[in-house]
Amino acid sequence: MTLRVAGSAQRSFTFPADLPTTRAYFSQFNHILHFLPHIALVKAYSATQFRLVYQTVELGVYQVKIYCDLEGSFDEARQALHFRSTHYQPPIKPDVTINSLSAQGTFTSQSDFHASHDQTRIDYAIQLQANLPKPIGLSLIPDRVVEQIARNITVWRIREIADGFIERSIKEYKKEVRKNHF
Repeated sequence: MTLRVAGSAQRSFTFPADLPTTRAYFSQFNHILHFLPHIALVKAYSATQFRLVYQTVELGVYQVKIYCDLEGSFDEARQALHFRSTHYQPPIKPDVTINSLSAQGTFTSQSDFHASHDQTRIDYAIQLQANLPKPIGLSLIPDRVVEQIARNITVWRIREIADGFIERSIKEYKKEVRKNHF
């Protein structure tokens, strides 16, 4: 059995910089990817192409890894930053053990930037999805129950990623501003 996990979140927040500064800050793709909780950079193939891994321990036992290849771009006309899934590298083959599961997935995000005096409003949306093998340790639990557990965890984690990204990006920006002004 395969577990389909999918989650998305949308947020709007105010970034403490004017539009040109905010655009420049978020256009440093390799830098901002580090603000995503539970997501680590595996490899940068270029300044705009990356392999990331979403990794957590769920239910206190299962090491979950979802690999995603993506490409970042900035749409000048729409003032929008996009990360879209791509398939320029061979995908990770699904794997399952007693306490781990991994597979290839997709990750997308879009950030729309809107000038707001000396700050910038950002409308932010992210989505993560994958088909994971069912953990061996859950083989005696009905599929419907396992799917519901996976769905609940995914929704919770994607919200955690979105909120953490916002918090970390603002915190890091303020720290950089303080460092450069002293």
